[in-house]
Amino acid sequence: MNDAPIGVFDSGVGGVSVLKTCLDVLPNENFVYLADRSGMPYGNKSHEEIEKRVELCVRTLQGEGVKAVVAACNTATNVGIASLRKKYDMPFVGLEPAVKPAVAACTRGNVLVLLTPLAAKQEKFRELVKKHDNGRLIIAPQEDLAEKVEEHIDDFRALKKPTFDILRAYKNVECVVLGCTHYVFLRPLVEEFYGGRIKIFDGNDGAARRLKTLLEQNGKMSCLGRRSLKFIVI
Repeated sequence: MNDAPIGVFDSGVGGVSVLKTCLDVLPNENFVYLADRSGMPYGNKSHEEIEKRVELCVRTLQGEGVKAVVAACNTATNVGIASLRKKYDMPFVGLEPAVKPAVAACTRGNVLVLLTPLAAKQEKFRELVKKHDNGRLIIAPQEDLAEKVEEHIDDFRALKKPTFDILRAYKNVECVVLGCTHYVFLRPLVEEFYGGRIKIFDGNDGAARRLKTLLEQNGKMSCLGRRSLKFIVI
C-alpha cells in the first residue's frame, strides 16, 4: 500500500500546478492526475453539481488504487472535501487561498485576492477572511479567468491583455493571492505587471506539505522511488 499512487484531481489543467509542487515535495511518490474536463468549470456550478463531479473523480481515482487524494481546486475543496472524508477511508488534502500567509507577510499595503465567484461565496472562505482580515484585503472574484486559462493551455502569454486589464484596477497592492489553481499559471504575467515589486502567494506548497505530513502520520510514505506518473481525462 505504501507504494500505491497518490491521486490529484481538478476540473482541468489548474491542478497540474499543484501536482508539480507535490512532485517536488514528494520525489519518491507515484501519482495519478485526473482532469475533469467534461465538468469544467466548477466555479459556476451548483453545490449539488460539484459534489457529483467530485464524487466521480474520487471513484475514478479509487479505481486506480490511490492511497490518498488531493482536491487541487479551491472550489471543490470548499464544497465537497468534508463529505469525502466521511465516505472514504483515506487521507484527503484540499486547497484554500493563501490568505493567512499573505496577510502575515504584507504589513503595509493591501492584499489582492483573485479567485472564482463561487469560491468567494463559500462559507469556508468567508470564515478564512473573517479570521485573518486586517482591513486591507481586497476580494476580487473573476468570472471567466479560469476558463480562459483552460482555453490557452498551450500559450498563457496570450492572456497578457485580459490579465493586465484585471490588475490595472489594483495597481497599488503589496501582495497578490492566486486563489484558484488555474491562476497559478498566470504568475509570470502578474509578476510582469507589477515589475517584480510585490509578493505573490498560492496554496500549492501548503497543500503539498500537508500531504507529506498525512502520509508520514499514516505510515504511507513510499521508499522505493517514483516509477509512475499517469494522466486521466474524463
